[in-house]
Amino acid sequence: ASAMAMVRKIIEHHKCPITHQLLVDPVVAEDGHVYERRALETWLVTKRTSPTTNRPMGCAVVPALSARQTVSDLVEEGMLDTETSLNFFNDRGRLRATRTTVPGPDLDGAKKDFQRALTLAKSPTERKAAEFQLEAVAWMQEGAALCVRSQRLQSEAGGQSFDLRNWMLDLGDAARSAVTGPLLEAMRMSEWEDLPKGSRVRALDDAGELQRLCERPPAEAEAKVGWNAEMLGFAGKVCTVQRVGDASHKNYILRREAPPAGRDFSFPYDALFLLE
Repeated sequence: ASAMAMVRKIIEHHKCPITHQLLVDPVVAEDGHVYERRALETWLVTKRTSPTTNRPMGCAVVPALSARQTVSDLVEEGMLDTETSLNFFNDRGRLRATRTTVPGPDLDGAKKDFQRALTLAKSPTERKAAEFQLEAVAWMQEGAALCVRSQRLQSEAGGQSFDLRNWMLDLGDAARSAVTGPLLEAMRMSEWEDLPKGSRVRALDDAGELQRLCERPPAEAEAKVGWNAEMLGFAGKVCTVQRVGDASHKNYILRREAPPAGRDFSFPYDALFLLE
């Protein structure tokens, strides 16, 4: 009994103070406390204070490798309840599959996590979600294999006009648009509304279209927000609302979520997708 009590205490100490969920990608902040990376990044976009002490704090973080290993060991050894373990494998699998920093996605690791999630799933919905995630990873692995084949064919072609490499790069961009386009379009803002500070939105991917929308008044607005070359860096980026604009522009003042945040800029509502 005392051993299980100790395990429960360790688990509580390895939950993010912001999300109150088990840590998956933990980082140590400047206040010395450990947080989930994405939750802390989102917090610091709108607040420059520690979530734990409420004192002023910067954005520098370092990976909490010890905390990550401890949580992983607890889950892998079956020390957590089924629901918590299921959520952990789903969260870690998604993180591994979507990692964009070097060395890129860990598809093999994501596959293993989703397979574990499938074995833990109890309801039909949980099983279908795990199966879907496994299919998505398999699709990504097939795409990676195609890229390897294109490089081999490019090498075999020698000096012939057989530019598969650049075509595959273009195809990758098109595939992203084909996959995410319908999902994003369903979240496209159709009217200007009073969004609370910290609401997450995403700007249009198409920089040319984003500029066009900024250089004309939105529907029922009196004025345009205008365009600045620095606003190009917002195209396709997730941002947080710093404040609602005014009725004459029907706009929002946004800050990029991913560091470096940089300056805040104004964007019309119809150039944005509401994420939450």
